[in-house]
Amino acid sequence: MTQTPPLQPGPLSPQHGVPPQGGMPPPGVPVPQGGHGAPQPGYGAPQPGYGGPPPGGEAPHGGAPARKPSKAPTVLLIIGALILVLSVVAGVVLAVVGFGGVANDASKYEIFESGSGTVTAAPGDTLQLYAEEGVPVPECTIDGPAVGSGTIQTSGFGLEGREWSSFDSFTAEEAGTYDIQCGDTPVMVGPPVSIGGIFAGLGGILLAVGGGALGLLLLAIGAILLILRKRRA
Repeated sequence: MTQTPPLQPGPLSPQHGVPPQGGMPPPGVPVPQGGHGAPQPGYGAPQPGYGGPPPGGEAPHGGAPARKPSKAPTVLLIIGALILVLSVVAGVVLAVVGFGGVANDASKYEIFESGSGTVTAAPGDTLQLYAEEGVPVPECTIDGPAVGSGTIQTSGFGLEGREWSSFDSFTAEEAGTYDIQCGDTPVMVGPPVSIGGIFAGLGGILLAVGGGALGLLLLAIGAILLILRKRRA
């Protein structure tokens, strides 16, 4: 009979023991090079820069910083209110001054119901003769110290509920009394209507209306933008 040779003690024999899982083998047992028993560096350790906070700081908060609300609605409201108030106030004042100056000149006009009369003039005064609307224009003669040519301006004026239109004029080159004869047709004598006063009055009205409309438009736009922003918020 053939006898089985006795087992030789080796690295995995009971005498040496089985290396524990994940541990080092007993002394005297060779360690395999590059084997599965050696721990692999780099696995399981947290890698810097991935998933962790940056060195020396806190983790960044999520989301972008909130944007500041636009100031455009507030600016439009302020500008619109200023334009509205200033334009209305300035327009009313300008209109009152302009038309008020024309109205104050009413005391300078005189009606000759009989068609003849006298006026006192200073040197350089320009006077116009006015005929009532709807009445034939009379032929007049003017006598005085020094009668000069008048103005080419045509004027219209309302006085005592009657409307008058200019048809002739003269300039007093010297101070004195001037005699006017126009037959039996009523005439009115006075200075030309102030063009500056009329333009000032009309300009005041346009300023108040136009500036007020612009101010209201800016106010409306600002209010709409403010309402839309609040709804979005």
